[in-house]
Amino acid sequence: MKFSIVLLLFFTFSFLFRTDQSFDQDLGRHIKLGEIIIRTGQVPKTNLFSYTNGDFPFINTHWLFEVLAYIFAQANALQALLILKIIVILVSVWITLKIIPPQNSALLLPIGFIFLHVLRERLELRPEIFSFLFTALTLFILTKFMDMKQTLDGRYKFVSYWPILILPLIQLIWINIHIYFFIGLILQAIFLIYTGYQYLRFHPKGVNIKLPLIIFILSVLISLLNPNGLQGLLYPLNVTKNYGYTIVENQTMFLLESINFKDPNFLFVKISVGIVILSMVFTLFSRAFDFKNILLTLTGVTLTLLNVRSFPYLVFLSLPATLQNFGVIKLKGLTLSLSLVACILLLFESYSYLNGDYYRFRDDPHKVGLEFEENVKGAVDFILANKLPQPIFNNFDIGSYIIYRGYPQYQVFVDGRPEAYPAQFFTGIYIPAQTDYDNFKEVEKFYGFKTIIFSHTDQTPWAKTFLSAVLKDEVWKLVYIDDFMVVLTKFEASEEKKLTTVNLSNLTPTSYSFDNHLSYLRLGIFLLNNQYPGGVQFVQKALQIFPNSPAANAIMANLTGQAIFWGKSKSKFFW
Repeated sequence: MKFSIVLLLFFTFSFLFRTDQSFDQDLGRHIKLGEIIIRTGQVPKTNLFSYTNGDFPFINTHWLFEVLAYIFAQANALQALLILKIIVILVSVWITLKIIPPQNSALLLPIGFIFLHVLRERLELRPEIFSFLFTALTLFILTKFMDMKQTLDGRYKFVSYWPILILPLIQLIWINIHIYFFIGLILQAIFLIYTGYQYLRFHPKGVNIKLPLIIFILSVLISLLNPNGLQGLLYPLNVTKNYGYTIVENQTMFLLESINFKDPNFLFVKISVGIVILSMVFTLFSRAFDFKNILLTLTGVTLTLLNVRSFPYLVFLSLPATLQNFGVIKLKGLTLSLSLVACILLLFESYSYLNGDYYRFRDDPHKVGLEFEENVKGAVDFILANKLPQPIFNNFDIGSYIIYRGYPQYQVFVDGRPEAYPAQFFTGIYIPAQTDYDNFKEVEKFYGFKTIIFSHTDQTPWAKTFLSAVLKDEVWKLVYIDDFMVVLTKFEASEEKKLTTVNLSNLTPTSYSFDNHLSYLRLGIFLLNNQYPGGVQFVQKALQIFPNSPAANAIMANLTGQAIFWGKSKSKFFW
């Protein structure tokens, strides 16, 4: 079992040891909020950062993480946060694997190898890494609490009960660091129900359900010690009621597949859920039935099927219970062969992560190493250096980074918190303004936009429509473009600041010196999507750097096919 645990931890480390793109999501805003909390001694309860909805009420369930992130940032130790992330996730996995009894570990290596793939979905530096840790720790403590031994007089007593006393403390930290604190209460409820079930059915002498009941009640009460009291405790039930903007992590994998969203982790989720179901069928037809394990496996599966962001709980809740559902299996014959195959695959896959092949051959933007990627940095540097005028119009994904670098000098149009804006803002203003350019001109007139900062990698259909339209609007001048961002200003602003206007028709790969093929590929795709033939040169440059790029080869094959078609039908090539 020890060998299997070491291998599985090594495998987890291999895909954790990669660059982090948290700054493209929420980390920047977290750091800025941490600064405000420490400076003011209060947790802000309104949106705060947006000139459109600055007073809109906002419940902050991760303020403690934000304080921690700011302290690391002030100490110029942000990279240490990446080391902390790896440690926290590895410890979470290790604790989870230690829950599995040795007699149930024959299939640990092959099944664990499959399950751990789903962790790849959530590897950026987020407050949720502490939910992973607290989930594993709570389950471990409750499992050890249930270990009992029979005394000479036929009574039962707990082998170790004192760790359960720290669960309320864990809950106090948890509710102030991440919204998934409710999982701790669910776990306590499951074990409380199980203890009561055992007591009522078998009446074991010496078993007292008062202690877990007291701990559960205390954990609920102590969870009220958050900046929003009862409202904060009930927030997980209400957080999505105001959502006017759909984000990927809150969708089910089935919905995403229905709109042709590709994710290699979906396959491993399906296989893992299949193994869970098989284990439950197995335990129902054997003497190994355990009511508690059924509840744990179902909880993990339910969370996983509810949304993408909950994938890791298939590991932290369902994996130990699944292996126990299979009962005692000897390590011989088939199980030994499965473990050997899993070992070979694990080592091969780990090697592909650690040498970077996995990322290169998938056109994945991550690279091997511990460093943050700040894809919005160049554009924000440009805005700050040139003191571009406000108000700014920006897209959803990059608002957090602008807050990090620009607030309070710059306030954003929107940032990546759907819950911090009225639903009507997204459905009635933000999306329509991009879907129809006439709507944007009305919104522009109302807010008086003077600068646009936008990620041209935004994959929403309305973003693509908007960018195509605004680039043709003579009122707006493109003054900055890189492999991730564009910046536009009103004509009079660009004249006043004496900014050079970027002519996309004349843009060539020689204008840049990127060190990876993806940067050229992203620019090439952007140009081609907006009908600029020069995008082909960027795609070709990407292929020069990495000839095996799947996306670049697919684009060139498609362009070649078009050229052949037009050559046959019109006696000339399209490009």
